[in-house]
Amino acid sequence: MKCLIFTNGDYGDYTFCTAIKPYDYIICADNGMGHARHMGIIPDAIVGDFDSAPEEDLRYFKGQGVPVLSFPSMKDETDTEIALDLAIKEGADVVDIFGGMGTRLDHTLANINLVYKAFKKGVSVTLINAYNTVTLIDKEIELSGSKGDIISLIPFSERVSGIYTTALAYPLVNGTLTADSPRGVSNYMLENRAKVTLEQGLLLVIRARD
Repeated sequence: MKCLIFTNGDYGDYTFCTAIKPYDYIICADNGMGHARHMGIIPDAIVGDFDSAPEEDLRYFKGQGVPVLSFPSMKDETDTEIALDLAIKEGADVVDIFGGMGTRLDHTLANINLVYKAFKKGVSVTLINAYNTVTLIDKEIELSGSKGDIISLIPFSERVSGIYTTALAYPLVNGTLTADSPRGVSNYMLENRAKVTLEQGLLLVIRARD
């Protein structure tokens, strides 16, 4: 099952949302509902402590019959984590999180750790905003885009080995990347499709734009 989570992050001009996929279940985390409303999307559920959400948006979605799960502001989990836990509980095996990155580096790093949390449960999570698409792999990924798209390979584990790339400008053939070296940054696609495979470790694959 494919799930989409709207968070209260950086959406820019919403261009990255235009190619929105068909999703089986949509969740808004707190003021992510403002972005969903802007796009004319009615979610299946809204969760959060609503410390950053306008009451008008909350009333609007309640009026649409959307279930609202309210949590205290003094809690251990972030609103995004609560939304992700709900997605997994509902049976999602693929989750896209819109806006999970932005000016708050702490929020960005926390959400990357949520990608890992889901990964350990067999759920593939991708963080997407106007400038970055981030996913975590332990085997392979096929990338589709445009020639010249920036692709960065960042080790999430201390060491990632047996890396092979196809259609990237700086190829790796049985390569190794380590957490103390940034040499996987700012590669780029030579064609509209590329591929990355690895034999051991965990690798963040980031498609970025300036």
